[in-house]
Amino acid sequence: AMKFKPLLLLSIVVLGWMASTGSRAVVAGELDGVQVEDSASVGGTKLLLNGVATRKRGYFKTDVTALYLTEKCRSLDCVYRAKGPKRIQLSVLRDLNGGLISRYFVSDFKSVATEAEFKQLITEVGQIGDLYGRLGQVKKGDVSIIDWVPGKGIQCRLNGKVQSAGGIEYMNSELMFQILLRMYVGEQAAADYRRGLLGLDDTLTKTASH
Repeated sequence: AMKFKPLLLLSIVVLGWMASTGSRAVVAGELDGVQVEDSASVGGTKLLLNGVATRKRGYFKTDVTALYLTEKCRSLDCVYRAKGPKRIQLSVLRDLNGGLISRYFVSDFKSVATEAEFKQLITEVGQIGDLYGRLGQVKKGDVSIIDWVPGKGIQCRLNGKVQSAGGIEYMNSELMFQILLRMYVGEQAAADYRRGLLGLDDTLTKTASH
């Protein structure tokens, strides 16, 4: 019976190592000083990093955006059709006023939505605009997450805290989330930004593993 003990001990060590490494986030690389993880978990579903890019407003870099999906997508149509949860993660690169973010959002929304879509979602647009407006100041280093959870809807969080729009935790509008995706990876998005999020350009600097 003694000869099995080393094997048993080795198994315990290996399983312990797997558990510890599995619990640590794996960093895919770095962009503009932001470390980007290669996966995320939404509602118990593992998502893969689809792409990452830096967004600019005029001459200024405002955030590093990462898109997480259940499958790799290289087109907006594929992103639309991808099953399961989806995540848009924004790592803020400069201090921004909530009112300015609200104006950015409404302007971006109008640039990609049809007139009919805008009318259909006017309540939701107002709720999100109000949510951003109430944020006050968003600081460099803050992380904003927009999740799509099938059956529940859109959930927004800032530094881990849920930001309710219109007093509700989830906004159950798939059309709204599709338009959000259009704002990031649609044809009207800046070409380099769009290509980065679709994984068509290698934007990350690899970081040394420890």
